[in-house]
Amino acid sequence: MSTIAAAEIEQASIFHSDAENNLVMAKAESMVTGASNLPAEKGAAAVLIEKPDEEASAEDPEQNELPQSTATFKMSEEVFRGARNATPGSAESFWSHTLYRGPAVDGMEPKVKVHYCKSKHTTERVIQQYFLDKKILGFDIEWKADTNRNQGAKKNVSLIQLACEDRIALFHIGLYPGEKVEDLVAPSLKKVMQDPTITKVGVAIKADCTRLRKYLDIHCKGIFELSHLYKLVKFSSSKDFKLINKRLVSLAVQVQEHLHLPLFKGEVRGSDWSLPLQMDQIIYAASDSYAGIHLYDALDIKRKALDPTPPRPYNAEEDKPIRLAEGLEIATDEELEPEELEPPPTTKKLYTQLSPSYLESAKESLELDPDFEVTPLSLPTTRSKLATAPKSPSTSKHPLIIAASAHADTYRSSHPGNRTTPSALRCYYIWYRNPELSLQDIAALLRETPLQTTTVVNYILEAIRLEKLPFKKEKLSGVLKVLPKEVIWGRYRTLARACGMLPERGAGI
Repeated sequence: MSTIAAAEIEQASIFHSDAENNLVMAKAESMVTGASNLPAEKGAAAVLIEKPDEEASAEDPEQNELPQSTATFKMSEEVFRGARNATPGSAESFWSHTLYRGPAVDGMEPKVKVHYCKSKHTTERVIQQYFLDKKILGFDIEWKADTNRNQGAKKNVSLIQLACEDRIALFHIGLYPGEKVEDLVAPSLKKVMQDPTITKVGVAIKADCTRLRKYLDIHCKGIFELSHLYKLVKFSSSKDFKLINKRLVSLAVQVQEHLHLPLFKGEVRGSDWSLPLQMDQIIYAASDSYAGIHLYDALDIKRKALDPTPPRPYNAEEDKPIRLAEGLEIATDEELEPEELEPPPTTKKLYTQLSPSYLESAKESLELDPDFEVTPLSLPTTRSKLATAPKSPSTSKHPLIIAASAHADTYRSSHPGNRTTPSALRCYYIWYRNPELSLQDIAALLRETPLQTTTVVNYILEAIRLEKLPFKKEKLSGVLKVLPKEVIWGRYRTLARACGMLPERGAGI
């Protein structure tokens, strides 16, 4: 084996998708193919995925209990029971970030927010706004399994996922404009990944970080392998200390065993992640990174309950043994001899596709990259002509968009503490200053492939809610009525009351 660092990347390509449900031991010859031109990384662990005894896990009575949690965003007993009792293989039976809710605000429990970012600029804004102050983050990356290493960063690190308790960010590097490293890496992303005081948790995390170093010049620190904590907790509890090692355990197995629901994988894991994501890909990618947060929490609760309590495993980049106690280290097989490795077994499909209704419901917590919401069009200002208007060259913008952008820029310059996005402000000014346009007209105006009406609605309402902007009651009522009653009662209760449309409790809207 010429270099271990190269082996990590090659192995990651092999097991990243298929090992989620299976025991995977990559062939030695596959691990070292073309590896001679990569720099060596001292102490890097060879990758081996273990699959614990599924029958034993299925018989464990703990599997029928709501997992313990210290997180503020939790899965309720009712939601957990609903998933446990759902038809096996149905969308409702799987573990997902969509099952978690935060503390109630105005009677509504917020969902986990998902940010889908397609530009370096928006990545920077999202990280600065939501992730810089977090101490534990879930982390994962995606790429197409058959990608050649010479195809560059956007193919080999197509998607980076970060997650904290209340939100998940999908940074779609594969869609960023430009090809150079400086075009693809937001400064705050690099800062978070290289900060040793921010713990990034995941499975096979060291191999993922090797990719970040090779293709994006990000030298990760503070990376934590969940498999090490899994092994420490599992075999310290059973007193089988000789079974504690650094062999990796798939995310799906860990989620089933400690979060007590199966993790959806399906065929989406083999997608081309360099292309714009579909909703099932977004759910898959968001749940993988979010699982890390709750797995770490559940496993650490169990570690702290052990008597005596073993120290937390070292961060993966330190290449240190797992400890049973301070000064009592376990000799772990970090590196395997090539002849010990076996090819992966033949597997069968375990899961079905997610249903259209499930995918649609998951969109409620999705926030798209505002930088990609506007595609210039040439459309007349009158409502009757909007549907049939010809398009102008992509270099021009419609006068309504130009005027709204100017109003938004003026507002932002005079209100430096504003909290809404430029796209939301632009959308608001088009709506407010052009009362003859319907929501559908505005959606068509803002993008060649029309935006969803609900996106336009959210832009308008968020701009008004955050900036206390003016509105006409009758027109705003029409906007609010597009949303479900529960959303109006929760997030937009104040606006609904201002429009005189908020009924007494128990009445319909």
